[in-house]
Amino acid sequence: MHNNKTISRRAVASGIAGLTAAAVTPAKAQISLDFGKLKDIGRMLKTVSLDEEDEVDLGNDLFGALIQTLGGIYRNSDAQSAVSSIATRLFETSARKAFGWEVVIVDSNEVNAWALPGGKIGVNKGLLRYVDSEDELAAVIAHEMGHAEFSHAATEMKKKAFYSGLSTAAQAAAVAATDKETRIGAGAGAKGIALPMMRLVTAGYARDLETEADMHIVSTFAKTGYNILGGASFYKTLIDIIPKKAKGTTSLFAGHPETEKRIANLQAASVGAPENEKIFNPDFYALKQSFPTRKIYKRTTG
Repeated sequence: MHNNKTISRRAVASGIAGLTAAAVTPAKAQISLDFGKLKDIGRMLKTVSLDEEDEVDLGNDLFGALIQTLGGIYRNSDAQSAVSSIATRLFETSARKAFGWEVVIVDSNEVNAWALPGGKIGVNKGLLRYVDSEDELAAVIAHEMGHAEFSHAATEMKKKAFYSGLSTAAQAAAVAATDKETRIGAGAGAKGIALPMMRLVTAGYARDLETEADMHIVSTFAKTGYNILGGASFYKTLIDIIPKKAKGTTSLFAGHPETEKRIANLQAASVGAPENEKIFNPDFYALKQSFPTRKIYKRTTG
């Protein structure tokens, strides 16, 4: 217990992650907090600013557990290798060199992808059935990269929408963990924290952050030669496969009117972009052998 009532930012990151076995976290720069007045993790998150090393810790701690929660790793090494090969070309453009950039296909049929802090990306196998070109898959990965590149999760974690999902037990466990500079192990704290984090990265971010992630597609494609309009066509597919009355959002889909606006923004950003030759990548061709593109869309009921 700290007599001076201070906690480290890394301890906060570890307390939030809370999904791995208990381990001691070394202290970093100290930030003063009065634990007598600290009533919930929401105030703690608003007070603490996570740095790059904290983001890396969060991504490393949460990645494996979140993959398992969402369906587990898709057990096809050839497909995993193909997506990783395509993603590597995009990862090489990142300014966040300290990130351990990584992408994994998740064994889930939901048409979605997501990113954790520190450069950890999940792409659902359900999404791979609907990407019709490498441009489209690259756009998905570049968009999710943008969320990590610009620290969007760290921004959203300070908002009530994130921490209101924590149970009282989870809040108490997280605060206790940061006070002792330990990681939360299995139990109520870990389970309570996992759900709001999963909701955050899979259901989407604030509108301005989604726009910034979309523009990351533009800047990344300028460096890699992919076609912006070709990539934006995947958003049109999302409009086709998700019913107009659907209220839910995903990390890639923000509702019909908003998604149409995002397509228009990408189209506008493509004006004046150089006409690149169509990329032929044998890895994407091989991927499509496992995931042939569906031409008849499976619409969600309801």
